[in-house]
Parts: sequence; structure tokens; C-alpha cells
Amino acid sequence: MSVQNTDLLLVQRGTVPYKTTAEELASYSNTKIELGDGKDVPIASTSQLGVIKVGTNLDISADGTLNAVLPSGTSYEGVWSDPDTPPAATSNGQFWIWEGGNATLNNALWGTANSESIVDNDRLLYNGTSFDILPAGSGGGLTEITGTSPVVVSAVVDGEQDVSMPAATASADGYMPKEAFTKLDGIDPGAEVNVAPSQAFATAATNGTLTLTPGGDTTVIPGATTSEAGLMTAADKNILDNLTSSPGGVLSIVAGDGIEVNTAQAPGSSGTPEVNVKFAGTGFDATTLVMPANLNLLQELS
Repeated sequence: MSVQNTDLLLVQRGTVPYKTTAEELASYSNTKIELGDGKDVPIASTSQLGVIKVGTNLDISADGTLNAVLPSGTSYEGVWSDPDTPPAATSNGQFWIWEGGNATLNNALWGTANSESIVDNDRLLYNGTSFDILPAGSGGGLTEITGTSPVVVSAVVDGEQDVSMPAATASADGYMPKEAFTKLDGIDPGAEVNVAPSQAFATAATNGTLTLTPGGDTTVIPGATTSEAGLMTAADKNILDNLTSSPGGVLSIVAGDGIEVNTAQAPGSSGTPEVNVKFAGTGFDATTLVMPANLNLLQELS
């Protein structure tokens, strides 16, 4: 057996020689290489070198160069829900939001996205020749938050921002502290600022009630007693009305021995009694009133 310059190996088993080329050996070796964790070549990860698979919005050229597919611009065209018929795309960058539930695209016109699974809120991006599926939440997400006073937004640091709001003051807007809420909650509905108050007084037989407006607060003022000041009751008023003006002196006369009080035929002003003195009786047991002027006469008769 002749040996050629392209031969890579020459081995002999017993009396039989064997040879192979580099191409034959490479082809045979490639059929024996297994990919995956614990295999000949691992799958690449954030901590492990290995093989990778070209994914969405990526393209690999014939020489093995990996490129990102970045359309010049995107245009939202609406929603789509038919897995068997793609939308009528006309320009690179058009996209649709999927609202057809869990499905599998089934039409050659989908291009590279054909036979791919899709779920609600995924985006169907047209790259000029076929469609790509952008999973919900990938790309085009929130990049910055802005706010207007009194909302305060910090600068972006490591992809994060703080959003806050200060407490309100007499000169600046802000959130309401719990103390301010408690105060406002205690104000009656319809109350107004700097309203001049008024009051109303209602009377009864034995007391009176003072009502303030606004607010409706009431105060009961009791009638006067012999030990405490207060309102004059209706009964007391009647007693005072029955008294003569500036009464003074004796208010009443009670008849006694030898004295007769006649109030039915009182002379002078109304209410003045007539007093009569009895000087002699008409019977054996009748009382005789002896006036002081007659004492001397009685002495002379003894």
C-alpha cells in the first residue's frame, strides 16, 4: 500500500496496514462529539465557556461572525392572534403584540419564527424578510423614571432610581402627615374658615338651652335654687309678679285675741287689710279687751 502526502495516520494490525486523512478523521470525530453538561463540549453559561445557539435578534454570518439585528426604528401596528396567517408586514421594524394565548406559529411566511411557540404579550417583530419573536418584557423596557413636584426622582445609578415625596409644609406641596389627617378628620362637614359665630337661646319651664353656630354645640343653663345661681323659673316669676312694688314692712297680719282682720272690705289700695279691736263681749265668757287708757278707771273700781 502506497502512502500519500495527505495521509495523516498509518497503523498496522497484524499484517494489514491502515491509513486515513485529516478530513476523514475530523469527520469521524465530529460525529462522536456530544454537547451538553457533562459531555465533550458544555453549553455556555454566565460562568462556563461552551457552545451557544443563535437567538432572537441575532444573526451569524457564513464566516461565523455573530451580529445583532438592530432595526432602524420600530412601529407598533396593533395586536395579532392568528398563528396560521402572519400580518401583512411591509417594512423593517414593524411589530405586533400577540393576544392569541399559548400557540405555535404555523406558516412558512413567518420565516425564522415559523414553528416557534408564542404566548400573550410577546411581540412579533418584522425584520424586513421574516418575523422574530420578542418575549414579553425583553427589550424596550423601562429605562428611566421622571416625576413632577412634589414627586422626587433620583438619578439613575446602576440601573436603579429612588422615587420619594416629602411631607407637605405651609409653603410646599407634599404628602399629608397622619397628624394633619387627624386634624382635618375632626372638622365637621361643611365647616368654613373664619365664619363669625352666632347663638340661639331656647327656654323651658325650669331651664334654658344655648346653641352655638357653626358647630351646633349646646349648653343647658339650669334654674336658680336657694343655694346656686341660675335662671329664674316660671314659678318664681309668678311669685314676683304677685308682689306689690317696693313691698317693705309687714307682709301679712294674723288675727289674735281681741283683734279682727278684715281683708274682704279693706280700705285703701287693693290688698291692704282692715284691723279692728274688740272692746267688749256680749256674753258671760266673751273676751273684753281693755285698752291701756282704761287701766286707771279699773283701779278706781277696785
